[in-house]
Amino acid sequence: MLVALFGLATNASAQFVNSSSGSSRSSSSVGSSLTSVTTDGWSRVSVSYLPSKMKSEGESESFNGFSIGYLKGFSVTNRLPLYVEAGAALQYRSHKEEGNYGGPGYDYSDKHKMFSLNIPVNLLYRFNVTDDFSVSPYFGLDFRINLTGKYSWEEGMGQYNDPQGEDLNLFDEDEMGKNGVWKRFQAGWHIGVGLDYRAIHFGVSYGKDFNEICKDCKLATTSVTVGFNF
Repeated sequence: MLVALFGLATNASAQFVNSSSGSSRSSSSVGSSLTSVTTDGWSRVSVSYLPSKMKSEGESESFNGFSIGYLKGFSVTNRLPLYVEAGAALQYRSHKEEGNYGGPGYDYSDKHKMFSLNIPVNLLYRFNVTDDFSVSPYFGLDFRINLTGKYSWEEGMGQYNDPQGEDLNLFDEDEMGKNGVWKRFQAGWHIGVGLDYRAIHFGVSYGKDFNEICKDCKLATTSVTVGFNF
């Protein structure tokens, strides 16, 4: 799958460069280019909401997150509305859990925070419903580099207690231990659908990681995206 996607991306890039002087949009003038669906390639900036779950041995922890990204779409063939998208996005995820061990002064708090760089590669088919509206189902791969991560814990909070806690680097084996340290690189798959009305894009996708982010733990992510095509 990886070889096929990268091969399509390479061919699409070459076609895009060779045909850039003759590329056109479905609108008849530059002034109306933002009021119709493109028929060759496109660029997109977007923001996404990323509710995620980290699953481990039948249990799961919920993460909230968001991302800011850029994608470039390339036409694969002139005969079919088949495209490859590739880009990059800066992602942020966080998890917070608070509770009480059973009495005053026994409160506790656990927090996880992580920044990542995600590189998606998508293969999509575009159905042009009208000149201004299209529907694009797609599937793709994610390659994520986890840049920074922190685990913070605190306990013993209360009126008559001095709280204890510390901040730990999620990617430092000396701080997290061999079984608790997180991994820097993740790869996964996703499937979704995009809706484009004029220059506005809306998309929803769901995907999972192939490899574990920590021992016996994998991430599953839903993405809700709003973007602007140009």
